[in-house]
Amino acid sequence: MIELFTDHYFHIGSAHLTSGKPCQDYAISDVYEKMAFAIVSDGCSTGRHTDVGSRLLSLSTASAIRDHWITRRKIDVIKSPVEIGVGQSIVLAGMQDTLGLITEDMLATCVYAYISPQGGIIHIEGDGVVAIKYRNGRILMSNFEWLDNKPFYPAYKNGNLQNFINAHGGKLCSQRLREEVWMIDPDGEDIPFDLNEYSLSLGLRGITFEISRKEIEEKVEFIAVFSDGVTQIDGLDWKDAVENFLAFKNTTGAFAKRRMIRGIKDTQKNGKGPFDDISYAVVRVDAIELEDKNDGKNTK
Repeated sequence: MIELFTDHYFHIGSAHLTSGKPCQDYAISDVYEKMAFAIVSDGCSTGRHTDVGSRLLSLSTASAIRDHWITRRKIDVIKSPVEIGVGQSIVLAGMQDTLGLITEDMLATCVYAYISPQGGIIHIEGDGVVAIKYRNGRILMSNFEWLDNKPFYPAYKNGNLQNFINAHGGKLCSQRLREEVWMIDPDGEDIPFDLNEYSLSLGLRGITFEISRKEIEEKVEFIAVFSDGVTQIDGLDWKDAVENFLAFKNTTGAFAKRRMIRGIKDTQKNGKGPFDDISYAVVRVDAIELEDKNDGKNTK
């Protein structure tokens, strides 16, 4: 049996702080009727009011996940990205229209984890970093980057999609999204695990990782999603940053918020800290041992 907990935090980077711009990252997480989600969104720096867009994208994704769980619970969490994407687009378009926003306000990436006792997924729309920390201390992490620093934004689905395809050469079969995968052992050794390339077509649909029920019940302790700001911390490799932000000393209350605040302060002692805005959200899986109903006594 498992119990799920969540927390999240986002922080303005030095580049936006010194230039007077708002933080364009956002994060949200929640436990809802025995399932949990963790979402981060990163607004495009060259867009318009993308600090608003990133919040709206995160909130619309959260709404779509809740609706999916209500209508499809215990059926197909693993196969949910398409349905969630439809719900996300509908809510996002409605918000955009109601607030009088334009596409340039809505340009933001989205990475989310959707976890239940029956299994879960991590889904990447754009770029960012995902990480799973196991109960044995091992961390599996992936960094997703689009070539030419031109990430996909879900808002393109409501317009400008062809312009984005053309900006990447116009060939849907071309390899335009890269995933760098690493495994960190408890002894601190970094192990290059894999390097994957995805077609433009796959990148548009989003990349999905499945987490089985067995993994959640027996192996997984933390599931974290990060904006790409975690790869842009002065003097700190992204893998070390992820490991640092998952080194929880206490998992009560605002455990992720406390850990990232402390981690950022530590990086600022030897450098400028995060150059770009940074956000992360975490699902914690607590395995609960069921007590023996017979209290150790044999019955016939």
